[in-house]
Amino acid sequence: MKKTILGLFSLLLVLVLSACGGSNSETTGDEGNSADKKVVRYNLQENPAQLDPQLNTEQVSGNVLGHIMEGLTTLGADGNPIPGVAESWTSEGNTWTFKLRKDAKWHNGDPVVAGDFTAAWERALNPATASEYSYIMYSIKGAQEYNEGKTKDFSTVGIKATDDYTIVVELKEPVAYFASLVSFYTFMPQNQKFFNEHKDSYATTDEDIMGNGPFKLVSWEFENKIVLEKADTYWNKDSIKIDEIDMAMITDRSSALKAYQNGELDWIKISPDEVAKLKSNPEMRPYEDGSVWYLMLNNKEKLFSNKKIRKAIALSIDRKALIEKIKMGSGVIADSFIPSVIPGKKGFFRQDYDAKAYGIEYNPTEAKKLFEEGLKELGMTASSIGTIKLLSGNSDVAQKEAQFYQEQLKVSLGLNIQIEPVTQQIRVQRMTSKDFQIVLAGWGPDYNDPMTYLDLWLSTSGQNNSNWASKDYDALIAQAKTEADPVKRMDILAQAEKLLMEELPIVPTFFRQENALIKPNVKGVVNRALSPETDFRFASME
Repeated sequence: MKKTILGLFSLLLVLVLSACGGSNSETTGDEGNSADKKVVRYNLQENPAQLDPQLNTEQVSGNVLGHIMEGLTTLGADGNPIPGVAESWTSEGNTWTFKLRKDAKWHNGDPVVAGDFTAAWERALNPATASEYSYIMYSIKGAQEYNEGKTKDFSTVGIKATDDYTIVVELKEPVAYFASLVSFYTFMPQNQKFFNEHKDSYATTDEDIMGNGPFKLVSWEFENKIVLEKADTYWNKDSIKIDEIDMAMITDRSSALKAYQNGELDWIKISPDEVAKLKSNPEMRPYEDGSVWYLMLNNKEKLFSNKKIRKAIALSIDRKALIEKIKMGSGVIADSFIPSVIPGKKGFFRQDYDAKAYGIEYNPTEAKKLFEEGLKELGMTASSIGTIKLLSGNSDVAQKEAQFYQEQLKVSLGLNIQIEPVTQQIRVQRMTSKDFQIVLAGWGPDYNDPMTYLDLWLSTSGQNNSNWASKDYDALIAQAKTEADPVKRMDILAQAEKLLMEELPIVPTFFRQENALIKPNVKGVVNRALSPETDFRFASME
C-alpha cells in the first residue's frame, strides 16, 4: 500500500522553553531606517570538533549543523519529521520517494538539487572517506557492500536521483523511522561545486563551509565564538524570527553562569553544583536529553580483555552517589544502556524490560571477588597493572565526574587512575583512533528507536571504538533489522541489550539530565534528545 508520510512518531523528550518580558535586541540602521535585530547569545561550550556533516559524530557540532544545514526532512518542535528540502515523500514497501522543493537554495544562491544529496551520500559511504557514521545508511540496499569495498560501483546502491528534484531510495529492510533518519546530519547534502573547490579544507573554517539551512555561518573564531546569521536564501525564511545566534565557547560552566548573570549570555547550561542554588529561579529549565554516559574500556588492553574485570569495574561504581553528590540530583542511574524515554512495545522500552535483571548495580564485595578471579585468569597481579589513564573532557563537569570514577576504582579495586583532560576535539580524535585505556564517553540518540543505541556496538560500526566484537551480538541486531513484527523486534533488541550488559565492553553510569538558564525574553527554544539538541529555529525574542 502506498502511503504518504509526513510524521512517524512523537518524540516525548521535547521541551519548549518559553517565557515573556524584557528585551535583548540590538537597534541597527539601514539607510536611515532603524530596525530591531534579534540576537540570541548561546553558550555552545566547546569548539565544534567537525562541521563536515558526513564526518561529524558529536553533539556540539550537531548543534551548529542543525542550524546551518537542512536535509530532506527536518524535525518539528514536537520531534516529528517535517518537510525540509523535500516538500513531500511517499513509501511503497521498501521504496521511498522524496520530492524536492524547487525554491530550496544554498547560501550562495545555488539551487539545492537531488545530485547534492546523492553525492553527499556516496561520499559518506565511500570507503576512502572513512565516515564513522557510514553504517547509519546500511539499511539502504547495497550501501554496506559499497562501504566495505565489496562493490565498487555506486549505481548498485539503492540511491537514485531520477531528476533534479526527485530521489528514490530502495531499502533492504523495513525502516519505519526512515523519514526521521534522513534528517540526521550524515544525510545532509553538499554543494558539489563548492566542495570540489574547497576539498582540501572543506568545513574547517568559516570560508570553507557552504550551508543551505535557516542560518548562515559568517564567523568561526576557534575556541572562542561562532556567529550565525539568518539566511536570506532559506526557502522558509519568513518563519525564522531570530536574526543572529552568537555561540560562545565557555567550557567552564561557572564562568558561563557569571556571563549570564552579567547579561552577556541568554542561554546556558548550568553545572550540577549550581542546580540546588538556582532551583527557585524561574529562568531555570530542566530537561532530559536522552543521552547515556559510560566508561568505555579499550578491550584490546590486556586488563580489559577479561569479562570478569569489566564486570568488576561495573560493580565498583556507586551510581546513586554519583547522581546525588556529583550530579546533584541532575540525572538518572544507568544500570542499562537504553534510557527510560525511548519507546518499546506499547509504552517505553524500560517498562517492557527491567534493567535490574542485568545485575550491574553497585556491589563492591562482589566486584573485588571478580577482580581477583579475572587477574588470576590473565596471569596478572595487582602490582603488575601499573597506572591506568582515564581520558576525559576538560570541562569542570567532566573533571568532577572523572575524579569520582578515579576515587571509586581506587577504593573498590585498588586501581591507580590518572586523569587525562583534553578538549572535545582531541577526545573525539583519540576515541576514533582508539588511543585510550578508559574514556569517559556519552551517546545520544540519532532517531527515536532502541536501535540507535544498540547498533552502535556492531563489529561493523564506525562508532564502536571499544575494540569489542561479538558474532552473537551482530546476529541479533541483523535479526532485529529484518523483523517486521514490532513486538518480536523489540524482544530481539532486548536480547541484544542483555548480551551487551553481560559482556560489558562499556560500563553505563548515568542518563543525563541537563539544566538550562534562559532569559525571559527568549521564547520558543526547543530542547530534545535528537540533533540539534538546542534548536533556535522556532525561537523568538520580545
